[in-house]
Amino acid sequence: MVAPMRPRGGPRRSGTALALPPGTPPAPPSGLPAPQPPTGRDGTRRTAIVLIAVFGALIVLIVVAYVLLRDGDGNDAVIPIGRGKGTPPVSSGPVDLREPLTFRLLAATSGPPCKAGSLPSGAECVTLSPDVLTVHRLERVEATPPDLARGSSAWSVSITLTSADTSGFADLTSKAAKAYDVQLPAGRMAMLIGDSLISEPAAVAQPITGGQVQISGPASKFTRAYAEDIVHRLIGR
Repeated sequence: MVAPMRPRGGPRRSGTALALPPGTPPAPPSGLPAPQPPTGRDGTRRTAIVLIAVFGALIVLIVVAYVLLRDGDGNDAVIPIGRGKGTPPVSSGPVDLREPLTFRLLAATSGPPCKAGSLPSGAECVTLSPDVLTVHRLERVEATPPDLARGSSAWSVSITLTSADTSGFADLTSKAAKAYDVQLPAGRMAMLIGDSLISEPAAVAQPITGGQVQISGPASKFTRAYAEDIVHRLIGR
C-alpha cells in the first residue's frame, strides 16, 4: 500500500486567511503595549472643557432671549403678539407711549353733518372742551377679553395710570361727575389717540380715583382685533 506523501516542512496550510471584523484596529507589533483610551487628568480635562462650552452656550442663549424681549427704550416687551387661538391677549407695561392718550370732556354735541372744530362720533358730532388730561406713560395697558359673568360680551382695553397722572384723572372725572348730575355735555369724556376718537364719549357718573380705566364699547366694534390695535397704537409696536 502506498501512503500519501506528506509535504516537507509540516502540514499544508489552507488557502483561506482568517479575516478580522470590520473596524477592528490592527494588533500592535510584538512587544509593544496596546493603545489605551485617555484616562486620568487628560480625560478629566476634556470633560471639563466640554461642560464649560455647553454652559457658556446656554448663558449666551439666555442673554440673547432677554435682549429680544426688551425694546429699545428699556420697556417691558409686548407678550405675546398674535391673535391665534389660545394666544394670550397683547399687553405691555410699564411703557412710554409712542402716541399720547388724551382724556377730554365734551363742550357740546350736535347732529351731522359735523361742523369745523367738531368730531364725528357714531350718530352725533362732538365738540371738545379745554378740560383735558394728556398721558405719556402708563403702568400697564392690555386688551381684555369679554367677561360674560358680568354681562360683557365685548373686548375692552384696561389701563393703569401712573401715580403722577392718577390725581389729575381723579380731578377731571370729579368735574365730569358733577356735570353728569345736571345732564351737561361735560358729563361725558372722550378718549383720543392723537386727534382720533378711539371710542364714543363715555358718561362719567362718579369720580375715578384709583387710576384704573377701562375703554369699552359695543361688541360689534370692540372685537379682539380692535382692542389689540388700540394697544399697539399706544405703545407703537
